[in-house]
Amino acid sequence: MARRKLSSFSSLWARHKQIYLSVFSMALMKLAEMDAISGNEDAISERLCIFLNNVCYTISKSRDQEIATPYWEGPISPVTEDELKGGKVRKRPDFTCKCLNPWADLPEHFEISLHVECKLLGNPTSASWVLNKNYVVDGIKRFDSKTHKYGKRASSGIMIGYIISMTPEKIETEVNKYQEELLPENPDLIFTVGSTPLNQAHQVINRRHIEPVHFELFHLWIDIRNCYH
Repeated sequence: MARRKLSSFSSLWARHKQIYLSVFSMALMKLAEMDAISGNEDAISERLCIFLNNVCYTISKSRDQEIATPYWEGPISPVTEDELKGGKVRKRPDFTCKCLNPWADLPEHFEISLHVECKLLGNPTSASWVLNKNYVVDGIKRFDSKTHKYGKRASSGIMIGYIISMTPEKIETEVNKYQEELLPENPDLIFTVGSTPLNQAHQVINRRHIEPVHFELFHLWIDIRNCYH
């Protein structure tokens, strides 16, 4: 029985993950078609919300199924006593896509979230603000962090990179350099660079601080150099 429950949710989660990878990919492609974009990653993600809503609406209508728009800047709600913070502000992944588990044996396993973190990529904007390093330290690392706990109880998550300068190839080299320095146990990112502005990669990470230990991190990098000002 337990094995069948696990298998059933694994299939449900795989579908959930694939749906939102497609949703974000389509929304990011629409973002890249804009005439002008400006601001930090929060401003860009706010604008992305409009495209995410449109994509979820369109897919839901065409497939006659409900696909919820990802939540933007929602805190991670506590589901057990030991997760209470005394009302303090909690860490907020950029986007949250919730999946209900009808086979859950415990309340804390009833709702599992696919977390999405977004960062700018490219040349440093100042001596102390190194975008490609931030992608590692303030992005990838948060999926195995005792403080942020992104991807807790989930087997996968998504990183989004907004490329505002530099080539994707140079960014990939720099991000891997910072990973080797700061997260040496993580495998290198190897992107499939094609004819579209969207570049994709996939990592399998063995986490030390969050369960489940075996974790997939999907990377979507959108090239907005032509419209970013």
